[in-house]
Amino acid sequence: MLATALIPRRIPSMATPGARRLARAVTLAVVAGLLALTGCYHGSLYAKRPADADLDHEITRMWVAEIQRVAHDGDWVLGRSLVWQGDAIVTLTTGEEFSHAGMIDVSRGTIVEATTPAVQEVPLEVFVQRYRYIAIVHPTGATDADGRAALEIIRSQLGARFDTWGMAGFDQPDRWYCSELVYWASGLEARFGRQAVLVPNELLDFGEVTYFSGRRDDAQIQAIAAARMARGHDLARN
Repeated sequence: MLATALIPRRIPSMATPGARRLARAVTLAVVAGLLALTGCYHGSLYAKRPADADLDHEITRMWVAEIQRVAHDGDWVLGRSLVWQGDAIVTLTTGEEFSHAGMIDVSRGTIVEATTPAVQEVPLEVFVQRYRYIAIVHPTGATDADGRAALEIIRSQLGARFDTWGMAGFDQPDRWYCSELVYWASGLEARFGRQAVLVPNELLDFGEVTYFSGRRDDAQIQAIAAARMARGHDLARN
């Protein structure tokens, strides 16, 4: 679904920029502390997967096929997770509701991401399966060569540990959190400077949304996926 209008827009705030940065640092420090003390994957309080596991996987396969058609190597993939940590990140920060960011290699069908415990490369389908919704963001002005270079840079950090406290502004050298790694590997730190804290939705300031999946728990998305499943069964019988 190439529908950027479906993405919720930023919520205006009357607070000063300094106050907003302080409030965000405090709230993300809480999230970072919880991440340090607990396991990663527990259910969201706001959204649930479809009860039908086959339908859930069909939605993932549908989105993967759509992403492979529109994305370019080095594009950013933003997602809203189905775990409670994602709930916390989007609740405690203003802006579009994204909780994670990675970089896509369309040619290989993989995503490179900074997650706990370390930077890793995973199949696109595995990545997409985690999320309530997905957006693809093309870095402003990036060429195909820029995208390939960014992928080479980000892969140089595979295995680097997750920067838990960096999310709260307490940077740990040689460690990364998700949007920090994507920003750096794409050359944005060299152009615009280091950010004290960069949450996933702030990457939208540096790129253009070229794809939005719709929500996994939306009835229309589920109906489209169910129709795809039915067509597949019909073809199999024939």
